[in-house]
Amino acid sequence: MDDGTREDVTGENKQPEGLDCTGATNGSMEDRVEDLASTETQQAEKTVNSKIGGYEGSVENAFSMEGSVEDGSRSGKVEDGKGDVPESLELHASSSPENGGEDASNVEEGEGDMKEQTEDVKDAEEETDPEWLDILGNGKLKKKVIVKGGDESTRPRPGQDVTIWSRGRLEDGTTVDQHDEITFGLQEGDVIQAWDLCVSLMGMGETCEVIVDAMYAYGSHGREPGIPENATITYELQLLNAQDKPDLFTMSAEDKCTLGDKKRERGNFWYSRNDFMLACHCYDQAVKILESSSKEKSEPDSEIVKQIDDIRLKSYNNMAAAQLKAKNYDTAKKSCEAVLAIHPDNVKGLFRLGKVYAGKGNLDKAISCLRKAINLEPETKIIHNELSKLVKQQTSQKEKERHMYRKMMGDIGNSPNGGGTSTNIWKWGLVLGASAAALCAIGLGFVMARP
Repeated sequence: MDDGTREDVTGENKQPEGLDCTGATNGSMEDRVEDLASTETQQAEKTVNSKIGGYEGSVENAFSMEGSVEDGSRSGKVEDGKGDVPESLELHASSSPENGGEDASNVEEGEGDMKEQTEDVKDAEEETDPEWLDILGNGKLKKKVIVKGGDESTRPRPGQDVTIWSRGRLEDGTTVDQHDEITFGLQEGDVIQAWDLCVSLMGMGETCEVIVDAMYAYGSHGREPGIPENATITYELQLLNAQDKPDLFTMSAEDKCTLGDKKRERGNFWYSRNDFMLACHCYDQAVKILESSSKEKSEPDSEIVKQIDDIRLKSYNNMAAAQLKAKNYDTAKKSCEAVLAIHPDNVKGLFRLGKVYAGKGNLDKAISCLRKAINLEPETKIIHNELSKLVKQQTSQKEKERHMYRKMMGDIGNSPNGGGTSTNIWKWGLVLGASAAALCAIGLGFVMARP
């Protein structure tokens, strides 16, 4: 136990192997790309005349092609500052030959202003363009249909296996996440959140463009290789297929083992990015797959059963770690108990159960779990440190309780007059005498009130 919290939770920022390309697309992708490129090239020839800085300039459409289509790319960018030079700048440049250098500088400044304002116009057009759907209403995830697909009845359902074609583009033009075919479980945490959300809104055969803020892509961590931190990515996606998952009941134990382990690895991916909610979701899926009933029964002592139990153990342990990070102590307790049901002497399960009890304020049970863990692994420093911290906390807590009890009983032996015990006896006598007098008065009143 290296650190007491991670055995299987890795820091690798990579997709599980199961999400790599699985083959070629149905039909010719080149034909589809050329068709879309031809359509968008025609759109690129149309320009929008805008007034920039008080001058008439020609601003290309924000989603036009830049020159010819290269490598099947179906998206271009605005050619900033390539409008006509304003008339007043032309006159200024030709009217004073002696100051040619200064005039040229002024023209360049004018073009720079045009670039900035062109970008503002582009942003404004994106915000008001009715073709763009702001999926979450915060401007961080926008979708535009390029080729219309089937109607709403053809949209995939959560939990189905969907296959898409994808190509991403960073702001500097770098191509990322390019797949002829990639298959994943919809809304199961297998891919970035933007894909889960957008594909859910696509009809079969639809192709769309999606602008994704880093929040719904690879966040502040980025992804190796090729995706920097806090990267905004523009994707083109096409929905190729959607189908129900295979029936777990008829799935072989070997297939279940493979699928469950991929879900666990995906949970590790989210854990390494501090997204503990998605991590728990993936670990929970792994457990459900591995614990589902099967048509074929395996021998209890068979190798495949041992592999399944090992993955279950890791999944529950990692899920407990994620739940502890999120301070969900009740669910973490259940995960730890599931670990110990599989392996009663699992050190990580005992350690994390101790931390759960400590978080819930039950120091006695916490210390008991840690002492059992340290007996099993006496060389693990993190358990020693945690146990030492809890023992000190328990001692301090008991001292506070004793002090509180002394105050309640009036034991103030350190009072300035040094009266200590005798003073307290006098006070208790006074209290008892007053109480007796009150009881006598009540009894006398009761007797006198009788007829």
